[in-house]
Amino acid sequence: MNIDNHVNKIKSEGYSIIENLISPEECDQYVDLLEKDNEKFSKYYANKNSLSSSSLSDKSREKVVYNLHNKNLKWFNLFENSTIIKILDILLKSGSYKNSEPYNLLNISARSPQINGNKQQLHLDSNLPGGSYPLIIVVLWMLEDFSIENGATRIVPGSHKFNSYAEDNKTYNDEIIIQGKRGSALVFDGSLWHGGGTNKSTKTRWGLVLGYGRWFIKPSFDLLANTPPEIYDNLTDAQKALLGFNSAPPLDEFTRLTRRSPGFETSINKYKLP
Repeated sequence: MNIDNHVNKIKSEGYSIIENLISPEECDQYVDLLEKDNEKFSKYYANKNSLSSSSLSDKSREKVVYNLHNKNLKWFNLFENSTIIKILDILLKSGSYKNSEPYNLLNISARSPQINGNKQQLHLDSNLPGGSYPLIIVVLWMLEDFSIENGATRIVPGSHKFNSYAEDNKTYNDEIIIQGKRGSALVFDGSLWHGGGTNKSTKTRWGLVLGYGRWFIKPSFDLLANTPPEIYDNLTDAQKALLGFNSAPPLDEFTRLTRRSPGFETSINKYKLP
């Protein structure tokens, strides 16, 4: 596999598809974990149905599981997949001091659109359009086949270079739908315009959405606080770094004077899942 080809395509077009990274059997195992966790935890989600149906935060017509790092250590096999990490090391360190500053996981979730739910508004995950260097890279693992029928992800190639946002409820002529076999991954610049489609099938379409970003960007959840001790105690140093346990700011000037820690913070509290 030529890593440079994928890196260059992401730089030029905003995305690249890497096929057959994991086996169908592995996909089945991950989907089974997601179905069980969605059933177990979704009833506890905050404000699940309180938002407008036009909001990207409205999950009433989706199955969603958040914070997979605190559910099962098996997910780290995908978080630190060697092919993905080689790509991230180039894209997310470029432009930093000596092209060497670290990056962290910012978002760790999975979603499956339910039948005939609204398609997502085209949006970007970086919160800032354009830019000289990518701030965030998204890795979308296709744990089930992605097709037009089941609501595969739509993108606008090259839109990561636009200094603007997609207009609400507009379909663009150069919009394309990314189809792929389970076990593949769509890797894209966080500034790329993208959005999930409408699932018109009768089946699930689970995708694992991993957002990796430069170390100084705030994550979606407080990963340091919501990592249970039984998970933390089994993490490698590389896994702790991915979760940002060496990127937390100090409490005050008496604790530390550098924004990044030379070591790893410990699990903040005795966090337990519902």
